[in-house]
Amino acid sequence: MQIFHHSILAMALSTILFVGGHFVLSHPLRGPITRLAGAQGFRAIYTLVAALGLGWMIHAHATAPYVALWGDPIWARHLLLLIMIFAVAFAVIGFTTPSPSFVGAEKISMDYAHGLGIQAVTRHPGLWGFGLWAVGHMIANGDLATVILTGGIALLAFGGMAGIDARKLRSFPEQYQPLVAHTSVLPFAALIGGRAKLDWRKIGLWRIAAVPIVYLLLLYLHPYIIGLSAMPMP
Repeated sequence: MQIFHHSILAMALSTILFVGGHFVLSHPLRGPITRLAGAQGFRAIYTLVAALGLGWMIHAHATAPYVALWGDPIWARHLLLLIMIFAVAFAVIGFTTPSPSFVGAEKISMDYAHGLGIQAVTRHPGLWGFGLWAVGHMIANGDLATVILTGGIALLAFGGMAGIDARKLRSFPEQYQPLVAHTSVLPFAALIGGRAKLDWRKIGLWRIAAVPIVYLLLLYLHPYIIGLSAMPMP
């Protein structure tokens, strides 16, 4: 059966390496490796494992047979275009806004009293961007190889939020506890609950302007990067 094709197996194993490598290296092995190899050595090992896993995933996906689960319904393609607006917004604004949730950025000062930027919406906007990308593409591309790939990315994104919070609360409680107290993982939950204040000026007009530019650029480049148009086709 095609489901047992060697590329499908490679897809599963490479996803386990990529996702599992992130979790294992970020948490149980982070301390021991850092003590043995130093901070730079840890980063080098982490980068190598991530690059190997990602490269293997891309190759396995490109060579895997098409095994339909729910296929690619046209309504899901339209839904994906909508989901990607939010994914791009979270990713662009999140990854360009300094935050204590970033690696090595635990001591960044946050003005909770006067309001936050994107962190008032969620303290992990960048990971929400990746997670929404993965969920949207899983819905719109219901073949086995893509479901494995996007499922792994979604697990890494959403599981990574909990992992980052746990590690930083354990290692940097004085710096990170205020961020947890004034923000939420679930978008808008802290705002609705009155724990966070939103200051649009801290998001920045240039970041807001960059979102539609990046979104349209991704639509334009999709056929050249992926080989297929991102536009819904009947």
